[in-house]
This record gives sequence, C-alpha cells and structure tokens, in this order.
Amino acid sequence: MQTLVSKLLSRPRFISRRAPKSHIAGVPDELAIEIDHNGSPITKRPSEWFVCFVPGLQKQWWHGFTNPRHKHVFALKMIGGGQWLIFEPWWNRIMVTVLGMDEAVKFLRWGALGSILKVTERIPGDGSQARGWANCAVQISLMLGRSYWTWTPHGLYKRLSAEDGVEPVNLADFLEEKLISTAQRAAVKSLGDVSALTKLSPEAAFMELGKRISKIMFSLSSLSLYRFAVSEAPRFPAAAEAFFTHGPHQAGASVKALISHFCGRGQFRHCDQERTSRAFLSMLRGNLYMEIALGCRTEPNERDLESRTKSVVEAFLRGEVFLHGPEGLPVRPLKNRREEEEMFATVNEKNRLGLLAHVEETETPAELAS
Repeated sequence: MQTLVSKLLSRPRFISRRAPKSHIAGVPDELAIEIDHNGSPITKRPSEWFVCFVPGLQKQWWHGFTNPRHKHVFALKMIGGGQWLIFEPWWNRIMVTVLGMDEAVKFLRWGALGSILKVTERIPGDGSQARGWANCAVQISLMLGRSYWTWTPHGLYKRLSAEDGVEPVNLADFLEEKLISTAQRAAVKSLGDVSALTKLSPEAAFMELGKRISKIMFSLSSLSLYRFAVSEAPRFPAAAEAFFTHGPHQAGASVKALISHFCGRGQFRHCDQERTSRAFLSMLRGNLYMEIALGCRTEPNERDLESRTKSVVEAFLRGEVFLHGPEGLPVRPLKNRREEEEMFATVNEKNRLGLLAHVEETETPAELAS
C-alpha cells in the first residue's frame, strides 16, 4: 500500500509545479501560503473592548440631536504590561495609540459619565465598509465586526446591550480588581521566594531583594499605577488602597522578614524592624523615583539600577542595622528554626497572593502621595 501511494504521489499530474492561482505576482510564497482561514498571516483570538458611550466635553452644534449621555463613542482594550490601546474616531482622523494606566483612567472616567460596555470583538466579523457616513458609531461597529445599521452612539449602545455576553462595567469595582490582580502578579513574578535569600550572606541577600524591588518600582507599569493612585485616590479610594496594600506594603513585608531573619541570627543589632524596612524602601526610592514619576527624567537601565542598588545596600547595612558592629551591642536571641520557617512560609504566601495581613499597617495612600 505504501509503495502504491508513493508511486501515485510521484506522478507529475498529482503534484502541481505551478504557483496556486490565488497567489498574486510579487507576493512571496511563504506569505501567501501561511495564512489562516480568514486570509490573515497570523491568527489572533478575539479581544475584549471597553466601549465607552460618553457625553460631549465641549458643545457641538449637533449635540441637540443626540442622546444626552451618549453623544460620542470610543473603545479601549488592555494589551498587557499595564498598558491600554485606544481606538477613538475623530472628525479628521482615527486616534489609535497606547496609553499608560493613569492615562487610560482619564478616558474611563469620561466613559463612566455615560455608559461602559465590555464587548468581545468578532473575527473575521460581519461588518461592511459600505455603510455610508463613517461617523464614530459606524467605525466602532465596524471595528467590533458588527453589521448594525445605526448611525448614532445611542443606537449602537442599544444594539450592543441586547447581545448575549455583553456586560456593563462599574468603573470603581473594575479598577479595584484590576489593581489587585496587577500587584499580585508583580509580587509573584518579581519578589519571588524570600526565604531562599536566607541562605545568602546579608550583603548578597539584600542586594538580590533590592534588585527585585527596584525592578518593580521603576518599571513603566508600576510608575503608571503610582501616578494613577496619587491623582485618582479621592475619586477611587478603594482602588488606590488596593495599589498600596498589594504593592509598596507587600514589598515592605518582604524586607521586614529578611531583617527579622538576620536579627535572629545575631548578625543585625536589635532595631525597630518596621521602621528599618521602611527606611530601606525609602533609600531605594530616593529622589530618583519622584523625578521619573513626574517625568523629569527617564527610568534607569538595568546596569545603572544594579549600581544604584549596590550603593543603597552598602549604606543601609553599614548605617542602619550596624552590620558586624562593636561587641556588646544588644541583639535578639536566635529564633528557633521552626518559627523562622513559619515566618517565611507566611511571607512567601503573601507574596503569592498579594495580601498584607502579615504586617501591621502603618502607612496610608495619603502618606504614599506625600
């Protein structure tokens, strides 16, 4: 049987030597052949869009003919790394650009004045370019792959609201959930297993933890969240609290656990561990953090960040906790191994979940902004 198949396949009439008729001259074969069933070079899963139906920000002559709360429509979607993509039709162009979290929230706040719907786009969709006047409602409908024949934002809102799977969005609840999940992922990915650092020397342990915290602290997504928390805290206090609780405070819990370990081993003198951990975080932030957050300078590269962290760790160990200090300094008694293992198991679980019940809260988002 195998020999028969081989013979049949070897005959010229079964194997075409010509390019497929669907190929266009000048298009490389690998591009023309490697397309999906929708005719695209890549296959993407449908995305969820936050479609915002909003009132106007400035008076326009045509506003009197439209719904008071739905005079314009645009859409945003999350693209990872704390960034958003906005698709907003204007009179003279379509704005398609990437926004940080703090920038996206301004558009979402505008959307909350009207209505926000979470809508899944259709691929390839059943829309049409032959729709006549390409206003904002028509272009958003086409972008979502819908075939609705409606020319007003409110008309599109009613059609989308009637679809199965389309959900209204409560902005305050969404922001709180979003910030919690973002901080949790950052803690799991970057802070990691703090207990593993106890096998290192104090210098190496704090150097590694300092690099991990600095990497989160100076990342574009973290800086964007910080700007959001500071500027929007009065309007979204629960979301700002979630950022602080699952971000800076969780990093402080990790530092405090490491300090406690080396105090227990007698390598650090007795100190207020809560205050000392906050001092370490403050040294890592320094003026550089505010300069970058305010846009006065760009974020440091990895090499500069490592050099800066090394200087901070050296100053902290020699000045704050009196590493290898004079004889006779009071030190805490050595913790038993079981107690220490339980402490690090708790901290690692908090890093994994992004929770902070482990440490007594001593700061507030208002202090963070100061």
